Amino acid sequence: MSEQPNLKPVGEIAPGYNDLKYYFSNLNTLFSIRGMLAMDMMTAMPAGALPRRLHDISAITKRIYAETSTAALAKLLEQVENDASKNPDKWDNWNSANLTEMRRIHSHLTALPPDLYIASVQIASEGRKRHAAALQGQTWKDIQPYITQVVDLYRKIGELKQKKFEVKTPYKALLLGYASDISLTQMDALYDSLLEPLAKLRDAALVKQKHQSAPIPLDGDFSRGDQMWLNKTILEMMGFDFTRGTLQVTGLSPMAGGSSDDTRILVRCGDSDSFLDSMEDTLYQGARGLYLQNLPHDWITQPVGQDSGSLMMNSLSNLYETIIGRTPQFFDFIAVRAEGVFRQFRNKSFEPENLYRLKKIITPSAKRNEADELTKVFHDVLRYRIERDLINGDLEVKDLPERWNEESKKYLGITPASAEEGPLQNPDWFTGRFGFIPTNTLSHIIAATLHEKLYSEMPGMAGMIEHGDLRPINEWLKKNIHAKGRSIGTLELVKQITGEELSAAPLLQHLERRYLSDKR
Repeated sequence: MSEQPNLKPVGEIAPGYNDLKYYFSNLNTLFSIRGMLAMDMMTAMPAGALPRRLHDISAITKRIYAETSTAALAKLLEQVENDASKNPDKWDNWNSANLTEMRRIHSHLTALPPDLYIASVQIASEGRKRHAAALQGQTWKDIQPYITQVVDLYRKIGELKQKKFEVKTPYKALLLGYASDISLTQMDALYDSLLEPLAKLRDAALVKQKHQSAPIPLDGDFSRGDQMWLNKTILEMMGFDFTRGTLQVTGLSPMAGGSSDDTRILVRCGDSDSFLDSMEDTLYQGARGLYLQNLPHDWITQPVGQDSGSLMMNSLSNLYETIIGRTPQFFDFIAVRAEGVFRQFRNKSFEPENLYRLKKIITPSAKRNEADELTKVFHDVLRYRIERDLINGDLEVKDLPERWNEESKKYLGITPASAEEGPLQNPDWFTGRFGFIPTNTLSHIIAATLHEKLYSEMPGMAGMIEHGDLRPINEWLKKNIHAKGRSIGTLELVKQITGEELSAAPLLQHLERRYLSDKR
């Protein structure tokens, strides 16, 4: 962007607004290129190319920062905002939200000096590789220096953003990047309202489980090719458009990214894995892919036309994978397809009821990715309270394993056998996603809330799922959420859809229904 922007007052809401839109459209392109380089790094890139790829990502990041931090852009934003405050009648909801998002992006980027911003992007790119290496036999002693480096960086980032956004703690400042419309007080209150009834529910479910015969372990030959054929079928029944997206295998963390016209979904899928695992990745990441493909087309190059962030992304993923994708009706549909794809005819482990029961076993594991959806809430509060204290300076990295063990014993009743079962299992502390963890629980609550609303508006929803017709769900989400872009905050949008303030009640109702009454 030039230092002397070319203002176009004719035909504009406010002088300079078209220049802002042009600038942020170009910025969106740079974000897209950087994202695609990161996606390729997770799939096709040879291992030896990592240093060059990090260099390329860093170069684009420097360009983003340099263009966003110019005096011309700051002056132009202020000018247009002043005009908007004096002439509010000229601004409709979409353009007002777009201007707000422009300010948000500018504020978050310029809250940091360039070296810190670039370092944060490099850690986000490199951290997944570091985490994968840590799980291949590294000890806490091996990885502690790296975690210390990441925590030190994000303490500095948190402190700078705390001053910039005038919030109470550095951790709250980082939380703004993932769930901007909830306070730590609200977050703690939600956990407090969940933990006691959730513990009682878990105990009751374990008693019920003890008096039932165990489901049959899944047995069969699950080649990658067969699994990916089934996964593609699931995406098609969800409504994913393969003319504008692809499904690929990654050896690292599953993810979805790209743009509405080039959506990439990455899932883990190995020949020795159960097809249920890659199917869960497909449902989870597929929900994100649908969101990207259904964003408002008329605003797709503008900030207001992007997805509303991690909280809503996670919520939709939980809705599809954790709730809809684990219903008896879903397994009624998928069982016969899986039986045919994997040639497991008359294999009792493939019967719908058995598949359903396999996914609802209470498994109080020390590892979150091995735990059931109920137990994962306890994992999330454990991680949330540890990382909050890490960033706020109330806990040092050297004391992290001891604190983890204490919290694990408190919430899970388990003392990890190794650092791999403790702090090394958490990828967020490798990639610098401090503030992301509480969105796991928040999104679970929102998913259960949306599920209740869907059932109230679609009386035949159970039958649709049983027949593999998930497209009406996609259409409902497109109308009520996807197409809204960033024109409204996540919690306000959920309130608008449901007519109620967010509470833990729908999640508790869902978990009680699933683990104690076998309904839905």
